[in-house]
Amino acid sequence: MKIDGLTFLGLSLTWSIGWGLIVPQHHCDNYFSYMKESDGQYFGLFTAPRGGINNVKWVAVFNADKTDQSHTVGSLELYPYKDQAFRDLQNGERTKVSVRFQDFGNKLPKLLRLEFNEELLCSNPEYDPPSSTMTRQRTYSTSGPIKTQTVYSPEPRHPPLSSSTQPRPPPTLPPPQTNLKSNPFLPSRWPPTPEVKPRIEGDFDECGREGFAFSQIGGTDVVRGQYPWLAALYVGTTRATYKCVVSVISRRTVITAAHCIFEKETNELWVYLGRHDRDKNPEDGAKLVGVSSVHTPDEYKDNRLPHTDVGLLILAETIEYTRYIRPLCLWTSDMNVPRNEGDSGVVAGWGVDMDAEKTRFPKMVTVSLVTRTTCRNKMALAEDFITDRTVCAGNSLSHGPCFGDSGGALMVLRNNRWVVRGIVSLSPRKGEICDLSNYVIYCDVSKYLTWIRRNMVS
Repeated sequence: MKIDGLTFLGLSLTWSIGWGLIVPQHHCDNYFSYMKESDGQYFGLFTAPRGGINNVKWVAVFNADKTDQSHTVGSLELYPYKDQAFRDLQNGERTKVSVRFQDFGNKLPKLLRLEFNEELLCSNPEYDPPSSTMTRQRTYSTSGPIKTQTVYSPEPRHPPLSSSTQPRPPPTLPPPQTNLKSNPFLPSRWPPTPEVKPRIEGDFDECGREGFAFSQIGGTDVVRGQYPWLAALYVGTTRATYKCVVSVISRRTVITAAHCIFEKETNELWVYLGRHDRDKNPEDGAKLVGVSSVHTPDEYKDNRLPHTDVGLLILAETIEYTRYIRPLCLWTSDMNVPRNEGDSGVVAGWGVDMDAEKTRFPKMVTVSLVTRTTCRNKMALAEDFITDRTVCAGNSLSHGPCFGDSGGALMVLRNNRWVVRGIVSLSPRKGEICDLSNYVIYCDVSKYLTWIRRNMVS
């Protein structure tokens, strides 16, 4: 697929394309990807593990098959260009560097070792001898202060100022109510005095850890903090309404469906982190955060189908992890997809119930992933929507995600961690509810790893 003029090369697996080019296996997919430019040239893209730093030092060691191959690996260059890289550094975002490959034959040089500011990020075995080893380094820094986000004081707010350079107040959200269909928005003080909670250190080290759950089997209610990455997307300026489910994947990034955010302005998007009770505003331990940028695949603009239906929102401030706000793990290239699918997954959200009524608390359901052939056989009319970049899943009880659950994560358990495999995209309709006797179609996140890591911010 094409992404900003680049062609996605693969999921860091050893495989062949076209005339037999071998893309080496590596274990650095959080920080490194093989890429191909529109002119056919190949390069490697490195993404820093964190932002908010002044001084950067990269050390990358490559290994090429055969001897005398040092010329196949270029120098480390600031990406996408020098000025932008320094702006990223100044703004506290994750900086990037790239390296070009040339005259390498049918096998790309393999990344052996990657260090960032003296920290080992990953290492891989060498090619069988004879081979060549090349070390590339790049150091750069900014002397200016790293920008920080505006912190709003708990004072009464006024409508947003016309200048885009002025901080915008969060919109008012609905007070507790019994008639969810009317959903009135009344003035309120915002934000509330923050609840003091112990900070949980780490990022990827803390991802995918489930909180407490009810002591029962077959329950569908989500206990608060059970899935701490679960968050709600609201749309509006001075008044906002619930739109979709989003999931925290880093301190600055949430993932959702492209159709929830496409062509939306940042000043109308709000992410309610740690959200649980939609009737409670404000909600203790939850946090309403603005959005600084919106990302959807370039392909989605002209091809709005489930296989392109993934999006990222970069938050306007760096969040702290608490018992109610923590990240979901990203899929990685070494997580093998079962040949016949066969995984069971979980989906959670605030979608409508069987009576087409909005839900106050999030619900969850267990679903079974099925092969695309099985999905096509059961839903022949949806054949055009079922591609090699979608996942189908269903439930024998005809339970599953429906309207209001769009953007939610299809989560699977790997090594006792919850990992996002898909994003809720398309459900068969049955009047005012969904026909869940059929399968729900998800965008396959495992096919968008490079795009996600290139656009997310730690």
